[in-house]
Amino acid sequence: MPFNTIPRTPSVTPRHALPQHLDHTPVFALPYDAFDGPFAGSTDVQYLSVGLAQYDPYDASIKTMRHTGTKWTRQAEELPLHRPVDMTLFLAKVMFDAPGGTVDLPHGTLHNQTCDVVVTEENRTPGERSTFNTALNNHRPIVLQRLNALRDVLNDLKGRGRI
Repeated sequence: MPFNTIPRTPSVTPRHALPQHLDHTPVFALPYDAFDGPFAGSTDVQYLSVGLAQYDPYDASIKTMRHTGTKWTRQAEELPLHRPVDMTLFLAKVMFDAPGGTVDLPHGTLHNQTCDVVVTEENRTPGERSTFNTALNNHRPIVLQRLNALRDVLNDLKGRGRI
């Protein structure tokens, strides 16, 4: 699994290897156990993954990859409030700041993240990589629009002293 911390920190070593047998095909997978807010270190969400969608192998999706303790699960879930923010941070970095297939998350990007984390692209076939890149490009305009809307809301809230 292509992932490093700088400096190397054993506490962020994933408890489970990234699953390759599920219908969602990870292209970028962030080991998430150590960063999952108040659930860090005891969460069932082992990875955040941006990859090829399980519902359409020609589209991209973001997924929480959950492990029950005995097996990987495909269950949909309600999300704790901090998790969509972490997913949005990771998605933005994958879509707009992954030169050469590398995503750099500076320390402090995620909860409990005391060192830089570098996530590199999973080993995928050229066809899977091409399909993923096409899907990301197709989604880029609307994701950019939504991120800009989010930035505007956050700037407004900050400007009014709400956050």
